Amino acid sequence: MNTNTQITISDLDTIRNIIDLACARGAFRGAEVSQVGAVFDKLSGFLEAVIAQAQAQQQDATATPDTTAPADQSQGE
Repeated sequence: MNTNTQITISDLDTIRNIIDLACARGAFRGAEVSQVGAVFDKLSGFLEAVIAQAQAQQQDATATPDTTAPADQSQGE
């Protein structure tokens, strides 16, 4: 057994797509659809939060403050 197995965000997105496709093709019974839908909604919410967090971190990393400008730019009058 491989103990170094990891699930990536891409894997979770693929799982979400598989669930969506299976529902569209009628793979689940009517009584199962609500449970499948609940898991799908939780997975979608998780992925949206992770993607938003990653985008925010990326924006923070690319936004570099200008540290070369002096704190007081006023000139003597």
